[in-house]
Amino acid sequence: MKKILFPTDFSETANNALVYALRMAENQNATLFVLHAYEMPVISATANPVMVQDVYKSIELSNFENFKDQVPQIRDIAKQHNLDHVPMHFILEEGFLNTILKKRVKEEEIDLVVMGTNGNSGLDKKILGSNTANAIGSLGIPVLSIPHDAIFDGINSIAFTTLFSSQDKTTLETIVQMAKGFNATVKCIHVATAKDKADPAVINSWKENFKNDNVKFYIVESSDVEKAVFDFLDEENIDLLVSVKRNRGFFEKLFTSSMTKKLSYHNYVPVLAFHEE
Repeated sequence: MKKILFPTDFSETANNALVYALRMAENQNATLFVLHAYEMPVISATANPVMVQDVYKSIELSNFENFKDQVPQIRDIAKQHNLDHVPMHFILEEGFLNTILKKRVKEEEIDLVVMGTNGNSGLDKKILGSNTANAIGSLGIPVLSIPHDAIFDGINSIAFTTLFSSQDKTTLETIVQMAKGFNATVKCIHVATAKDKADPAVINSWKENFKNDNVKFYIVESSDVEKAVFDFLDEENIDLLVSVKRNRGFFEKLFTSSMTKKLSYHNYVPVLAFHEE
């Protein structure tokens, strides 16, 4: 991962996520692209064209001045965490965030997007905020979601939910390389249900394949996949959850609001979502 994109609205949540974005960029020897998107207001079609133009110019100037003022603060945050050596590229652009994200990911050949999220106030009462949910669903590259209450204190333990598919194996190889930079252990968890149990031969081949890496495998039998994963996060003191965004089912279930009433892990554990090829 050589290019990481970090959208920000300069909020406390975003500034908190910035530390993770900088750490990830440091880990990967990557450049961090800091993006601030803003939207123009809708003005009545009957308004005077000259007035409309003046309003838009004023808004653009205001956003530019705000962005200019915020850049030193972002650099200060990096300096406070001894991360001011991480190369940063700043982008200010007008338009809808998700549209701009898609465009920038393609134009800049971005490898990873890091976003802060405000808890379960987002789209369809999901834990992830609507912008983060949209990004995970549409960008086609990994998206790292940082909850508001997450505090970076190193990444020592990474959980990876797996079905032992070929795509998961490719993803695990990427995770292992990332984990080495943090000197972290990767803990692969497979929840075996009555309908979905991995082939022991496949599991053994994975163990053989990653025997020289800091990877552990856990097979948990349960009829409740989501709860089994949540319990695992708490029991193993997980610092980062990695999951593959599959076409249906698991990932969406993992983030339904009903589970948040039972477990509180989502308040502080970042989630890295990969796309299934």
